[in-house]
Amino acid sequence: MQRNFRSLGLILLGVIAIQGSCSSPENPQEVFSKTKDKLFQAESISYSQVIFWENPSLGEVDTFRYESVFQPNPEAFFGYDFHGKRDKSEFWYLNQLALSVSHSDSSVVVMDQDQDLIQYNTYRSLGPLGLLMVGPWEYVKDSSIDGRILKNYLWTEMDTLIDGKYVLLQNHLFLNPANYLPEFYSRRLYHNGKRNQTIDSHFSNYEFSSQKQLFKAKIPEGYVSKTMGEEGKGGAPLIQVGAQAPDFKLKDLEGNWVQLSGLKGKKVLLDFSMINCGWCRIALEKFSQPDFQFSENIIPLYINPVDSEEKMDKYLSRNPIPFQVLWNAKEIGEKYGVNGYPTFVLIDEKGKVEEVTEGFNEENLTAWKK
Repeated sequence: MQRNFRSLGLILLGVIAIQGSCSSPENPQEVFSKTKDKLFQAESISYSQVIFWENPSLGEVDTFRYESVFQPNPEAFFGYDFHGKRDKSEFWYLNQLALSVSHSDSSVVVMDQDQDLIQYNTYRSLGPLGLLMVGPWEYVKDSSIDGRILKNYLWTEMDTLIDGKYVLLQNHLFLNPANYLPEFYSRRLYHNGKRNQTIDSHFSNYEFSSQKQLFKAKIPEGYVSKTMGEEGKGGAPLIQVGAQAPDFKLKDLEGNWVQLSGLKGKKVLLDFSMINCGWCRIALEKFSQPDFQFSENIIPLYINPVDSEEKMDKYLSRNPIPFQVLWNAKEIGEKYGVNGYPTFVLIDEKGKVEEVTEGFNEENLTAWKK
């Protein structure tokens, strides 16, 4: 489900600052401490969550509805086992084993001991327990949301210059002093003082238990299980330097065919990207700068294994890409073992992989310049 920016604005207008409110006789630090105690002392906690995720590249806001259950486990990487579910997927983290269940293709991906995937998993990182584990949070002011007086706490996660751009990332967590519960969270990203992206999350339907519940992954009968390496979003691990680059033939958005084997004699830079990826966008902005020109011996290709042609058309109308764009590339992403974005693969004149880079790397971009 998608909402436009106007809908997001209405949500944000519901947050009204009230300076000097006396809604609670307790000071802000007492409210924060009692909230942590209430959540962390429970043997089982469940809640509903609605996330409004702004996609500035498309001028849209996606809506996600989650149901989550967390139970303490001192042996777990972050101290909790948990289960989260949404419309067509579920995620289990039990005894340091992660299971990602897709009801769309009846599959289960097993991710043993992958701490990064757990750390940045949305159920955990954007949930109330995960948010209370980070910080430091500092009280800002009292605010009114839906007629309730909540205490607004701020954590500035990033305040820095990146490639000449001032980046400010602020997190706001709103606690209800009447019941000591997190009710609203807002993650706000600014570039050069202008709003770039906002992610808002509403928490409701909390249930607590002083006893642990039976917690066991329930996988529907007939689902196919794969390990993370086998899955790789298609079956192959990330391609390695020295390997023969898999050939492909794809259409660009103008309907022209591009075949990798037809480009031998030149180096080819494959920029595997997706629309909803901040570092992908930063890399494209770098490529689009007037003083950036690729070496004459490098042919850059933008390859999107994720987004549809319709979304790419809309994205390009707002964010021009300075080189050829290839879409409908899911199979190519699978052959190259691409798991994250951006991923850059530089192929030499003979069709061998010369360089593989995951994520944004300023040094690599500079090395590819003319």
